[in-house]
Amino acid sequence: MLEVRYLFAHGVTADASRRLLTWLLDHGADEFTVVVMALQGEPAPTADAFEDALAPFALPPERRRVLTDTERPDPSREVRRWALTAKSLAALLPFFAGGLFEYRAGPTGWLEDLTVYRRGELVLGVVSHEDEGVLRVSPAEHAELRALGVASAAAGERVAY
Repeated sequence: MLEVRYLFAHGVTADASRRLLTWLLDHGADEFTVVVMALQGEPAPTADAFEDALAPFALPPERRRVLTDTERPDPSREVRRWALTAKSLAALLPFFAGGLFEYRAGPTGWLEDLTVYRRGELVLGVVSHEDEGVLRVSPAEHAELRALGVASAAAGERVAY
């Protein structure tokens, strides 16, 4: 049985973010989504660099549960996906050097709302502009993550699952 716990930007350091993503990969997470943003008509080297680095890991779009637009009757939508592997994680981590909640909206482009799936089910979802996220793993897995320094709470403040 999966337990929903909540993550907050102030409680998950950059190092804990890397440990969490590595742990998820080691525990069966196999794909992720992220929203790639850019200002219309502006060069976006950050967004372009992400697209180039992760292109080899692109998967066909699929319908997946997301944490944004949760007011709709169906909280899923078609999303861009990338395979989560050791190599794709190594390519992804530099874009989140400040941690899961890092996003710097601006003219160079940016990434937001990282979501990780295990066999199509959301296990980690971040709503970047809310500095909050959801972690859905078993109680024993939550204990493992606590031991790795990944702090979580029983209730969210702005994000719901």
